[in-house]
Amino acid sequence: MVALILLPMAAALPVETPFPDIPFDEFSQFIKRNFSSSISLASVLCLLFSMTENPELLTLHARQQNPRVEGENRVSASGWIKCLSRSIQSKLCEDGSKLLKESDEGPNTTEDQIVTTLSMRLDALAKLLKLNPCSKSGKIKQKLKPVSYKAIEAVHVVCPDSFQCETLSCKPRSLQQITRLRDIPLVTLIKGFTIYENCPVLTGQCPECNATYYADHERAPVEGGQQNYTKVYLNSAKYLKIGQNIWVDRLFSNAVLSGIYNFHASAAAFTEFWNDAVWKMQPGNSPKLSRRQIWHTFVQESIRSIACSFGLNLELYDGLNIDQVTQEAFKILGERGIIRFAEGHNCSECTQKYKSRADQISLYDSAAIVGMDEDSLVPGLEVEIDEDSLVPRLEVDVSEVQETQTSQPTPTDENADVRMVVIDGLVVGSSVCFQVF
Repeated sequence: MVALILLPMAAALPVETPFPDIPFDEFSQFIKRNFSSSISLASVLCLLFSMTENPELLTLHARQQNPRVEGENRVSASGWIKCLSRSIQSKLCEDGSKLLKESDEGPNTTEDQIVTTLSMRLDALAKLLKLNPCSKSGKIKQKLKPVSYKAIEAVHVVCPDSFQCETLSCKPRSLQQITRLRDIPLVTLIKGFTIYENCPVLTGQCPECNATYYADHERAPVEGGQQNYTKVYLNSAKYLKIGQNIWVDRLFSNAVLSGIYNFHASAAAFTEFWNDAVWKMQPGNSPKLSRRQIWHTFVQESIRSIACSFGLNLELYDGLNIDQVTQEAFKILGERGIIRFAEGHNCSECTQKYKSRADQISLYDSAAIVGMDEDSLVPGLEVEIDEDSLVPRLEVDVSEVQETQTSQPTPTDENADVRMVVIDGLVVGSSVCFQVF
């Protein structure tokens, strides 16, 4: 036992502190004693979260309240807490909310006195919430850490957006929850850049026409068909299913769509970005996203954004895989391959004269010769080049030059305007937002 005690050990300190755990009655009595009797619930919550969201400011305030060296003075209402008081007062008084009691705001009371009074109340509230880094002797134990909101996170339930049946041949009946308790799936939900785990997914059904309502689509039997169903991709869907146990909101799906279009990122690149930048920063048991799930998100959001511009909800047969969905959606929304937003567009940035060869062709890997002079050769990169058989890596293949207009000029026509060039499978950037499946 003595040997085990003497072994060097290291323990990781928590990066967050739990949410203040005090009796509600104690908190309620404090609000009644120190603030106006007509204070609203929104104002109370604003005060509460203003305290929990500023642990650094409260640490600075507590340190100034407890002088430790010669020349320091004890300050009851420091400049730190006064600045927070002014910000709270400015926000809440805009909508007519009243914070302090009438006895605290007399006719001759100055604004500085009101701010000082509110600062003292906030200081007392911080001590009540145990957001005070000082011990009873006035010594700073440790800097306050960010407060965790895990204990008060809302429970998110994924359910249909429709509240009644919308089939034309059916009366507006209320929808029944048809998922059995033992079959309710608990999934991972991504809202924006926050991951929520164990969120239940519920399904509704109309008892009259047997149409099934999900959070991202509707499913109805085909008239006259036997066990055939149609799937309606709802443009108004709040959540999208991108995996067996993963759902995302439209903010996330729009971020995927924007990242792939604006940064020309591949699905694999966006997957790496998400897993490295977001997933690692949120401890939990949620799985990493895969490239297939990001691609699925891109397709789902693309379908809805294009269908929304047409003013319709895409309707396909149920049971199609993602590749079949893209093919069928292109037949309906593709407009024979014409990029709708690029039709009739012509500018010097995205329209250039046709060239059979690139202006500059590098015979070396540019990433391997960073920092080298132009006239210097890198050992190991010198190769014998047969110009007759060489297809340079960055040379534009004439067969890959594509036109976005209906009447496509022949690639060998030197007078033709080129609006899109494909190099190594990447689309050269343009001022036009290309809607391409």
